[in-house]
This record gives sequence, structure tokens and C-alpha cells, in this order.
Amino acid sequence: MVKPAVPGNNIVTTLDLQLQQLAEKALAARAKRGAIVIVDPTDGDILAMASWPAYDPNLFVPSISAEKFKQLQDDPDIPLLARAFRSSYPPGSTFKVAVGIAALETGTVHSDDLYQCVPGIQIGNLTFHNWKKGDQGAMNLVQALTESCDTWFYQVGIKTGAEPIIDWALKLGFGAKCGIPLRSEAEGRVPNDDYMKATHGRKILNGDIANLSIGQGDMQVTPLQMAQAMAIIANGGKFYQTRLVRQVQSVDQQIVTAYELREKRTLDVSEATMDDVRQGMIDVVNGPNGTGHEAQLDSVEVAGKTGTAQWGPKNKERTAAWFAGFLPADQPRYAFSAVYEGEVGSKVHGGTVAAPMIADIFKEIYKQSASANRSRRESTPQVRRAQPVDEDASD
Repeated sequence: MVKPAVPGNNIVTTLDLQLQQLAEKALAARAKRGAIVIVDPTDGDILAMASWPAYDPNLFVPSISAEKFKQLQDDPDIPLLARAFRSSYPPGSTFKVAVGIAALETGTVHSDDLYQCVPGIQIGNLTFHNWKKGDQGAMNLVQALTESCDTWFYQVGIKTGAEPIIDWALKLGFGAKCGIPLRSEAEGRVPNDDYMKATHGRKILNGDIANLSIGQGDMQVTPLQMAQAMAIIANGGKFYQTRLVRQVQSVDQQIVTAYELREKRTLDVSEATMDDVRQGMIDVVNGPNGTGHEAQLDSVEVAGKTGTAQWGPKNKERTAAWFAGFLPADQPRYAFSAVYEGEVGSKVHGGTVAAPMIADIFKEIYKQSASANRSRRESTPQVRRAQPVDEDASD
């Protein structure tokens, strides 16, 4: 029996309609399954949160038929799953940013310390390989982030130890729900000794640390958590409460509930560490040896990190391909994460499938931003035209 609708409260979200539309458009054009999240690093507001495939919510108004609901439930691409905050994936090499912070902040490595980017290293009874064949030479942290050298991070991760890496992962918001007012948010996972003992019957070993150092193994993060972490890195260490709803208003526009802007904590991280990490992320996109060239933009400098991780049971293993970061690199206004779910058995890479989705969105944003600036200059009286134009003033 269908009851007549009763007017409810109105929700004022933090979402930016244009960014949300562009995120959905990028996913529709380039991904069969995936998610994109964009956060404002200056206050933690979620500007876009898109999952793909989507479904038409109007099917549920006034109520959905049993047949149509079964179609949605039985769809192998699971359109009812809000991947942006309900799905968690291994982060792959995007997690090297957190490992780099842990290594520098503990003094395990310094900016100018060099480690060889060798083709493989022996850990216990196994050889752990780099994704590139051949010796890539000696590298510092910035170079290792730029080229995403796995064997560099195996060595540095083991030397740093599991505890500082886990500690910094938690400080960046991994392994905990972001706290948005939606049900079924996944909390992800940062594996520690207790988890390893309960799951695998042993504590964390060097092989586990090597896996953790490149975002593989038992580590799991949501796209929302990843964008939140990138916002913290973008703003220099301020962890704002991630916010999706600004207010709940009654029908007569009275405020029922307000979600205030709140800084949860400031990370005690040195400026030198943040400078190195940011430089590595800038070079990922803009340097000659970077893995994220597909995200390059003409009008603004993007900082990012690619990631590619094996995901799911062995017989149905797929790839989670990531691109995460922020822009503009010098004065960040947007922090983002994009994840692309590969097909079973297919080989895809974050730099080739996730990075272009971010480029699609911000090409449009900065094209319009440039147009707005041109219009402003053209409409300015001649006597004032010589004054400097604030490029950051346009949206």
C-alpha cells in the first residue's frame, strides 16, 4: 500500500553541482565500474562523490516494482553499490606517499639518502620485484615517488618498520570511517599485529611490511578516505572533519541541524617532509620520468600519485587502478581520488585509466575559469586594466 507523501526536511549538501556532473560524466565515458571523490582541502567539504555504474533514483518514486528492483540487484556490475564510500580497495602505490612521510618523519631516511632501484630483492624465501625490469639506479625519495619504484619502498619500508607506517596511515585517516551521515560507510583496513594474528595466525613479518609499503596485501581504503588523505597532504597537515551535509532545514527554511566546520587535528609533520612529498607528486605528473603524465593540464600544475593493485580472490583477481592528488600544486583548491575497477584478468594501470578521468574534469573547470578571467578583464574599464588579476578568484 502506497501512502501519500509527507513533506520532509531539506538537506543542504556541500556538493558542487558542476563537479558532480563532470565526475559522473568522466566515469561514464571511461570506466565500466569505479568512483571519483573530490574534497576541498581548505575545509574538508566533499565537492563531488560519484560511483559508477549508477542507477536512476526516480525508479524508487513512489515505489519501485519488484521486477525492476530484482534487475538492479542481479546486475553483475552492482549499480546499487555506492563505491565511493562503501567499497574498499588496496591502494597500491598511492600509499607510498604515507610510507614516504613515515620514513622521513622517523629519520629512517633523509631527503638526500639514496637507495638502489633494483629489479628485485629477496625477502625470506620470496623475491619481491619492481614493476620495471632492469636496474633503475640510485634514487632519493622524490625520485622514487616520481618513478614509483617498488624495490626502493620495500627497502625503506622494512627499515622504517611496520609501526610508524601504520601510525602515519591512521593519522591520515585510513582505517577509520570518515563520518559522513550515510549508512554502510566502509572503514577500510590498516593491518596491524592483532589483525595479522587473528587472520593469518602470525604477527607482521618483513614480507608483509614490503607488501604494505606498496599498498598491497591486507591494506584496504575507500575512495573517500583516499581523497580525505590527499586533502590533508595538500593543506600541509590539517585534518578537517570531512563534511557532506551543511544543514538540515525544515520546509519553512528553519535550521533543524547544522554541521559546523571542524578541524579534528593538525598533524605534527615537518615542512621539509611535506615539501619532499609534494615535489615527488608534482614530478609524477609533470616530470620526465613520472607515471601520471595523462593528468597533465596546460593551465594548472597537478600533483598526484598513480597506483595499481591486485584485488579480489585469486580465481577472480582484478586490478584497482588509482590516481589521487590535488591541484593547483602551489595553492590547492581541490583534492581528489579516482579508482577504476579492471575486468578479471585484464591489466590496467592507474596512470593510463584513472589519471585521464581527473584530467577530463579539471580541463573543463580550468577552461571555464580561464574564460571567466578573460571576461572579467574585458569588462574592466581601461583605466584599471593594468592592475594584476587574481587568477584564484574565479570558480
